Amino acid sequence: MNETVIEPIELEEAAYASSVSEPLIKRNLALLGHVSVRLDVLVGSAQINVEKLFSLSKGDSIALDADLDAPMVLQLDGKPIARGHLMAVGDSFGLKITEIL
Repeated sequence: MNETVIEPIELEEAAYASSVSEPLIKRNLALLGHVSVRLDVLVGSAQINVEKLFSLSKGDSIALDADLDAPMVLQLDGKPIARGHLMAVGDSFGLKITEIL
């Protein structure tokens, strides 16, 4: 029978971290601030067959799989980054962000 020797080790205590922490990556927006990105709000989706799709006409409606009060998903490049609720901003829709993912 092989005998395993276990020896204690001493660990150095980590320095106390203050409650205000710096981000791991410091943002230098001077390098990227001018880059435009596209944000999309996912309201909901529906699945129908091709026959129903081709029979749609002006005035028809399609029920989506989202509840009226459900938070909408804000996407950046197809990836969810936040949730929020639709609101009116003048004559346009807006999204009031309630959660950052």
